[in-house]
Amino acid sequence: MSISNLHSILNKPWYIEQSYGTSHLPLIFNILEGRQITSEKSKENKLTEIHTLGSAASGSSPAKSVAILNIKNPIVKHNQFCGPQGTKSMMRELNRLKNDDSVVGIVLDIDSGGGQVSGTPEFHDYLKDYSKPIVAYTDGLMCSAAYYIGSAASHIVANKRADAIGSIGAYAQILDLEGYYEKQGAKIHTMYASKSTEKNKAYREALEGNHKEYIKEELDPIVEDFISDMKNARTGISEDVFKGAVYNAKNSLEKGLIDEIGTLQTAIDKVFELSNKNNNQKTTTMSKEFTRIQAALGMEAAFEMNENGVFVSQEQLQTIEALLEGNETAIATAQTEQETAVANATQPLNDSITSLTDEGTAVTTAIDAALTEAEVERGTMTNAEAVAHLSGLVTEYGSNDGSKPTKVGDDGNAPEAKVTKVGGIDIAAAMNN
Repeated sequence: MSISNLHSILNKPWYIEQSYGTSHLPLIFNILEGRQITSEKSKENKLTEIHTLGSAASGSSPAKSVAILNIKNPIVKHNQFCGPQGTKSMMRELNRLKNDDSVVGIVLDIDSGGGQVSGTPEFHDYLKDYSKPIVAYTDGLMCSAAYYIGSAASHIVANKRADAIGSIGAYAQILDLEGYYEKQGAKIHTMYASKSTEKNKAYREALEGNHKEYIKEELDPIVEDFISDMKNARTGISEDVFKGAVYNAKNSLEKGLIDEIGTLQTAIDKVFELSNKNNNQKTTTMSKEFTRIQAALGMEAAFEMNENGVFVSQEQLQTIEALLEGNETAIATAQTEQETAVANATQPLNDSITSLTDEGTAVTTAIDAALTEAEVERGTMTNAEAVAHLSGLVTEYGSNDGSKPTKVGDDGNAPEAKVTKVGGIDIAAAMNN
């Protein structure tokens, strides 16, 4: 196996269990010595399908399957020549399976001690948002970057004989190759621009034996993100595991690192269970949303549905069309009846208003005549004020001595002592109006 991005292997932080990482050092030394490393291309990461539902050959619905993604190598971001499949390649394959209707979900079959920091959180986020159920399984190692990936699954199953689970943390080994190159006859001269005083500062100090800044600036933020993502993905996880220890299956279950102890078949069955649960939830949601339509159609069960939406038969469409047509007729009839009722209710009111208006006009005319007869200027007086004024005149005239005329009319006769009318207007009646 040959590693194409050796620089990232030697001098970048890793989410990896140390003994697992150290076991790969001979490979790196062989590459440095120029030895040819060859092997057959790993087949571990190829996807396979497990058919357990239905049979296309029997004439029933097409078989449903679970795709198994084997992650049995160090975690790397990009594919290695004759080596591990990178997380980028895994995402491309999983994208393809999203659109495969025969695949109901994914099992991540993991046996890895971890790998590169680069690409791992991105893959974790991708798996968290995947549209089909994902279950993680291990019968060996699920450590560091491998656990980071597995934690994104909806459910984690571990074989009771699993080797180690956890190792939540990060570390780095900086390989100082200057001595090696000098032994080969090369001498390295490292130079920085005068203004580049902060460039690679933590790395340079680490080479000189001062590791504090590198730990603070490089490793600590990486681990904080790791822990934060684990808490979000695994709400019941114990705080103990964030110190970086590994656990067997039983202890992992107690610590909340896994959900169940079982086999690969347990994980496969869980995917089918989650898939059926999701479908039932979708059907229930659709049923609740269209209860009125279902009632109008006389349906006892919910609509049939698939990933593309609700299935409605031709007969149901005709029933809906007839109902809509009937509703349109009923609405038009109701509108006509409403307009007729409004017109019938309004006419008597209009007649009353007209009658009152006419009566008001007559009263105003009579009051104007009375004011003229009494030689009173109306000015801005309202009808009520004019009637009050006329009433005052009646009182004034009526209190005078009846044997003495208060005013001699044009005919030479005195008016009556008690005046109740002015200008032909009955004052009491006018006041009542």
